[in-house]
Amino acid sequence: MRIKTLLISTCLVVSGCVPHISDSVEELAETTVKKSNEKPVVERARKTEAELAAVTALAGKWSVVRKQGQKPCALQLKTAQFGKNYSASSVCSGKPNVWAWNTKEDALVLYDHRSEVIGSFHKNEVGSWKEAKAGGDPALRLIRHGQ
Repeated sequence: MRIKTLLISTCLVVSGCVPHISDSVEELAETTVKKSNEKPVVERARKTEAELAAVTALAGKWSVVRKQGQKPCALQLKTAQFGKNYSASSVCSGKPNVWAWNTKEDALVLYDHRSEVIGSFHKNEVGSWKEAKAGGDPALRLIRHGQ
């Protein structure tokens, strides 16, 4: 039985169906280390010049202003990639902190650390951005510093 198994294994290795496994522990360890050190290739979607210009135009320091005189919170939109979105940082109380942002159609969308939508804003004629809420007044506004 052992001879039959040896013959079948040898035939499979020679025909290329099964990779040859060396008896050398050093050779096996070296191959494993080489594979673990390989960097994965991540394809990123190429942005058009118009998309990059829009991202650059929105990047910077903002204030999130709430209704009824509550304290505003600081928000910084960045151009560095954060998964499919761009990174952001905020100092706010009450709502979860903003970790990422992106634009969808004509809206500016803010995300938390789990990439769940925190808020969606639309630009108004004055230049600020108001929260897009169905059937009601916006609870939040975004105002760019220096405006």
